[in-house]
Amino acid sequence: MILLLAAGTVSCTKWLDVYPRSEITSNKVFDTEDGFYSALAGLYIKMADDNLYGFDLTCGYLDMMGGAVFTGAGNMLTYQANNFYADPMYGPMVAPLQFPAFNYTRGQIRTENTDATLEQIWTKMYNTITNANLLLEELDKAEDGMFETGVKELLRGEALAVRAYLHLDLVRLFQPPYLSENGRTARRIPYMDTLDALTFTPSSTTDEILDKVDADLAEAARIMKENDPISSGKSYYTTMFTTDRCYKLNYYAVKLLQARSFLYRGLNKQAYDAAMEVIEQAQGVGIHFITDAERAKVDSNGTPVDRSCPMENLFAVLTDELDENMRDAVSSSGTRLGYFGRIASNNWLSATPNMTPEAFFSAAGDIRISLWKRTVYPSGMVGKYIRESSKAEDVALYPKQAVTLLKLGEAYLIAAEAAIDAVSPAEGLRLLQQLQTARQGGIYNSSDPEGLRQEILLEYRRETLGDGQLFYAYKRRNEPRLTTLYQTPDYTYYFTMDANKYTPDIPDKEFNAGRTY
Repeated sequence: MILLLAAGTVSCTKWLDVYPRSEITSNKVFDTEDGFYSALAGLYIKMADDNLYGFDLTCGYLDMMGGAVFTGAGNMLTYQANNFYADPMYGPMVAPLQFPAFNYTRGQIRTENTDATLEQIWTKMYNTITNANLLLEELDKAEDGMFETGVKELLRGEALAVRAYLHLDLVRLFQPPYLSENGRTARRIPYMDTLDALTFTPSSTTDEILDKVDADLAEAARIMKENDPISSGKSYYTTMFTTDRCYKLNYYAVKLLQARSFLYRGLNKQAYDAAMEVIEQAQGVGIHFITDAERAKVDSNGTPVDRSCPMENLFAVLTDELDENMRDAVSSSGTRLGYFGRIASNNWLSATPNMTPEAFFSAAGDIRISLWKRTVYPSGMVGKYIRESSKAEDVALYPKQAVTLLKLGEAYLIAAEAAIDAVSPAEGLRLLQQLQTARQGGIYNSSDPEGLRQEILLEYRRETLGDGQLFYAYKRRNEPRLTTLYQTPDYTYYFTMDANKYTPDIPDKEFNAGRTY
């Protein structure tokens, strides 16, 4: 129902294409308890849009920007991108493959395709934020007696968490790297906590936005800890709050999101503490690394049915198009990532020594290779979210189609990296080795702080394949080189990066309407 509130658009030269307040609230959605549940469900449905976390912000463009996408014919592609990006024949092929950050910095290569992609991402993220704000406002007006005790708090906590999740990713994508010269003070995006979409909201600094993100998450964690069934043991009549909490921003997902935000700002002790709460409590709430027995459950092709590791998710969004989108993305004739874009390749899903480019994995026995590499045509490409069979008996075995947004492996990566400075390098190494042991991969043995940080970055490449987190890891550190599957003209397989290259433009309509850097 909430999709109907903001599915249409009204032209707005000042800000975003969302309904103005009077049109949003004209519907009687919130006259009943079920209306509030529909509104919350609608937030997750909107997050699962293909232009958001259903594809582009996870296993699609974000993985491409992080260097996890193979793009063939490197020399030809580079030549075309620089000379024929406006050509009617080559333009559609090369436009989605502009590296780094789409090569999409104002004054450099610009195409209608990249303009449109980023505009869709920007508009749909803020559109979802507006719907979260609507839900929060209506909750403030709702009578407590409308809900079962604790449910109103859960509704509010999840809506705050959705708003925080989206604002944090807007910062991570459209603001400069936090560690760059203007990373904390640049003003490119607004923080939105109202419904007045027709009033121009000035952009805020990164620190101003993240202060509000952290406040939202702190409030969400406070009210959810004692009310979320996953952390409190409470039960409710409403099925939305009793089942499938891994598909909602539950209490432990909020704690991991806090850890992600704290690490981004270099608040290492806070990041460590939040991530460790998740790690220490995960087993007790049924979240665990995939086991050998679970990997042994296979379909008629011999492919593990739980290859995406759903038992490790703290938060995932459901999307019926995931299998179809991923099949397109690994196809040589696919359209989702352009003619040359394919999600990883056989060489990179291997542990081959002394190869160029550098292999993903340091041990051939790493279970992520056998879980995520396709063995059917086209073999070698990433099959993490692909259902290899359409037979009824196999479909019955597969888990729900859901793309990972927060998971146990990231909790270990955040805790390990934060521990280097917040606790000790030895603690960081201990946590990294626990993750590597669970993956049955190569075990890193040095507690040298800088070497440990680089190994953790390599582990992001292995662990978050298909999750859209690799680009953010490089950008958060403002790494001077971004390793890529893209065949660069000099065959170095990395890009020399700077703050400008890490920072895509805000959409033209925002820039032209007065939003400045």
